Amino acid sequence: MMLKQITRFTLMPLWITVITIFASAQTDNLLLNPKANDGSNNWRAFGNAEVEQSDDGDWRFVVRNRGNFYQDVQLPDDAVGKYALLIGRVSSERIDPDGAITGLPYLYGYMMDGANPRGGRILSYLQGQQTLCWAKTVNEWVTVYGIFEVPDGTHAIRFFLSQAERKDVPQNGSAARFDDLGLYLFSTKEEAQAFAQIHKT
Repeated sequence: MMLKQITRFTLMPLWITVITIFASAQTDNLLLNPKANDGSNNWRAFGNAEVEQSDDGDWRFVVRNRGNFYQDVQLPDDAVGKYALLIGRVSSERIDPDGAITGLPYLYGYMMDGANPRGGRILSYLQGQQTLCWAKTVNEWVTVYGIFEVPDGTHAIRFFLSQAERKDVPQNGSAARFDDLGLYLFSTKEEAQAFAQIHKT
């Protein structure tokens, strides 16, 4: 009994930390219309990019044949030195057995020194990590994310919903779908990772 009590009290601070991170970041999603519930409002669509409703009534973003959505997000004044988490749920109609990435949904972005409609100077490219769909079966929903430190001079992030392509493997009209998107800022990389893991499970 004593061992159980010690274990419970030892784990309590960890759970309090995780819950605190979860609760504080929940209200700080910097993206507008992250679930497509308001159509494509607050996003710019290029090429074959649209919003669709599933059979169960859920709305999501869909891109095909190199289409994309993006949203420019103005960062708070104290963002420099913090860690930006780009996260979302994705699924793909196309999973090539040879491992080609063409058609797979992925999150992508820029750190910029401004967020005007013509674009600011790009300070950093947000790619790699776990931002590419890793599902093994078609239409399987998985969580993808990347964590990036905000460099000096950054005032905005351009957040893309894109479709990957491998050289010599063309697009075929398959859909890449996105939902439950988020852009969050954390003081440490560890906090961002903890938050991402909560959403990944």
